[in-house]
Amino acid sequence: MLKIYLKTAYRNLLKNKVYAFVNILGLAVGIAACVLIGLFVSNEKSFDNFVPNADKVYRLNEYMHYDGTAPSTAAIVGPPVAPFLKANNNEIDSYTRVFPAVPLVYPSVTMEYQGKKIKAEKLACTDTSFASMFNPVIIEGERNKFTRDQNTIVLTASLARKLFGNSPALNKTIQLRTADTTATSFTVSNVIADMPKNSHLQIEAMVPFPKEFLNSFLGTNYNVLMGATYLRISNNKNISLLESRLTKTIHTKSKFIDFTLQPLNRIHTGSVNISYDELNYKKIDGKYLNIFIVIAIAVFLIACVNFVNLTTAIAGYRGKEVAVKKIVGARRFHVVFQVLIETFFSVLLSLISALLLITIFLPLLNKLLDRELTSESIYHGAMVVVFAGILIGTTLLAGIYPAWFISRANTGEALKTKVLLGGSKSSLRNVLVTGQFAVAVIFMISLMVILKQLKYMQQRDLGYSYSQVIKLPMDLQLAKKMPVLKAEIAKVKGVKDITNGFMEMGGNGSLFGIDFIAPNGEAKKITVNMENAGINYISFFDMKMIAGRAFNKDQQNEYIINQTLAKQIGYADPVGKPINITSLPPGRIVGVVKDFNYSSLHKTIEPLIIGSMDYIPYWQTNLYVKVSGTDVSQTLKDIQKVFNSISGDNRFDYQFIDGHFNEVYHSERQAGSMIAIIGGLAMLISCLGLLSLAAFVVLRRKKEIGIRKVLGASVTNITALLSKEFLILVFIAFVVASPVAYYFMDKWLQGFAYRINIQWWVIAGAGGAAIVIAFITISFQSIKAALANPVKSLRSE
Repeated sequence: MLKIYLKTAYRNLLKNKVYAFVNILGLAVGIAACVLIGLFVSNEKSFDNFVPNADKVYRLNEYMHYDGTAPSTAAIVGPPVAPFLKANNNEIDSYTRVFPAVPLVYPSVTMEYQGKKIKAEKLACTDTSFASMFNPVIIEGERNKFTRDQNTIVLTASLARKLFGNSPALNKTIQLRTADTTATSFTVSNVIADMPKNSHLQIEAMVPFPKEFLNSFLGTNYNVLMGATYLRISNNKNISLLESRLTKTIHTKSKFIDFTLQPLNRIHTGSVNISYDELNYKKIDGKYLNIFIVIAIAVFLIACVNFVNLTTAIAGYRGKEVAVKKIVGARRFHVVFQVLIETFFSVLLSLISALLLITIFLPLLNKLLDRELTSESIYHGAMVVVFAGILIGTTLLAGIYPAWFISRANTGEALKTKVLLGGSKSSLRNVLVTGQFAVAVIFMISLMVILKQLKYMQQRDLGYSYSQVIKLPMDLQLAKKMPVLKAEIAKVKGVKDITNGFMEMGGNGSLFGIDFIAPNGEAKKITVNMENAGINYISFFDMKMIAGRAFNKDQQNEYIINQTLAKQIGYADPVGKPINITSLPPGRIVGVVKDFNYSSLHKTIEPLIIGSMDYIPYWQTNLYVKVSGTDVSQTLKDIQKVFNSISGDNRFDYQFIDGHFNEVYHSERQAGSMIAIIGGLAMLISCLGLLSLAAFVVLRRKKEIGIRKVLGASVTNITALLSKEFLILVFIAFVVASPVAYYFMDKWLQGFAYRINIQWWVIAGAGGAAIVIAFITISFQSIKAALANPVKSLRSE
């Protein structure tokens, strides 16, 4: 019996090749899109789950609320904070600090072994407890010797291979050149496996904190922001209460600091609004994951709805078959089972096709989302269960209604008309198609809003020009050579101008205390963002001075402030008024620059003071070079030669600032790309559903169309008649979708301090596009029906 059912299913597929192909392809696309999104979301949510007892590990984040600046949360704290908190709170089992070794602990670091030199880009200072908290896989050495001694170093397997080839690294001695003339011997105590790709920490080597650093001004400073700190909590039943206790403890050292505890498995997806979060590998805004999940479910349901509609349309032609089966004794159960077998067969083919599509498009998804998902991940045990669930669930979800519809056919009516339409109404199918297009319209409106916001961010006047400007990061040793470096690069053909700065455009500001005299004569101290710049900084970036002047050559103790800080200080004309960065010699304000967006457009412009102090190398960590638009490639090569000759190594990391801003809004671009692709698929599948409904209606009204043609109706009249019903459905979908899309896009835009307004024509444009696409889809069936020979339509057997 089963063999007969399968043979019948196969014959029905061959009989309706085109519809079967469209049906299977539509469902395959929906399954593939759903699985691909599921793989991505699963990967993002798996970050740091490999850590033992991960639910008890938290990152200590610092909530800063200094006078004079907007409160913000930082992912890093000062060196003495963790030991101090542990000594005063029994809930803390252990702590681990993971501080970037460069530039605050060491000015720069180069690893050297038998003449081989490697720049230590991902070297961290950490505690011995790192081994027990994060449980790295130990390849060489003993776990209890992990950074135990001052002059020991832990290497990842990939870095060990770069230094030692395939030879064992344990107990070998390498030189860490931490300054131009300073080299210290370090012995390899452990080799660990590379950090997993789903770890937010991606470091290549670890050394202990130098004792001299921990005893220095920075090492004993509770207010300085230096590195990430992780706590293992013994009792995490009431984290809010513990946060209050930790805050109360730190207030004995600083009243401007509060603490929050961020669960380890929320660091990767929950840190988009947290500043100084450099040690967070490819972090993503978690709210987009939820959006992607909704998109995946929506596309899958759209595909299933399309499958149901098209299956029902095809079933309309099977009246005689079903009637004959019932006459020869088939019961309703047999008809239902036959349809479910056919559905199962179609879903199986769709699933196989989906796996092929996944394999083909996974590399494109990796490129789009900057991930390293592999096709092997879809064939392990858990995914087999998922696919089995999809196969069975989709068969039931997509097959029950067509099976019920076909099995309830009236035998006499089916024999007379050869169709299964009977007196049934198509209201359910209309609702399903309307729902499909409503989802598609939501995607279209969302995409248009996202693209407009991205365009707005690209074209908004930030208050400075960064066209053809590249940024070169400096370490402390190179910063000491800044005058020579600037002078030599300035000689390169194609270099138009050069300057330097401290903070990163589009990134986080750097908070510093400033002292000034208020208009009422009161001495005040507030905390603001600080930039240390070259004397030509203002002209280099084409910033606008609204009062006073830019820096002179003799610029020491001169400051330029932005409009926001000028308003906060309170003077109508602040030029000439005394001001200084706390602990530095007294200075004065020489100019006021028009506000510019030195951070991202997610944040409002905050108070900023700009100095030009060339005697502090740490405050000269970015070199900016403006190049001409002709022969940029050769100019960059010449700059590299100069840079490498002065720096003494082959490292040349540069980035165009406009490229950096693309990274700043990377999550938004990812969301836009995903919505564009998935929205397009949703529209495609919806059109297939509309095509199936059009075929169903044409079948139902076949004789009516024939009579109208005999009575003189034109092709245009019939096309308009058939299209009207469907366009009404699309219009209803637009009416339903518009407020939903507006609500969610308005909430999304609230995440930007500077944003567009959703204009009526954006929504109308999306609705108009949906109607045009729907009309083109419907016209295929409508024109085909209008051109058909009415004699064939009216002929009866």
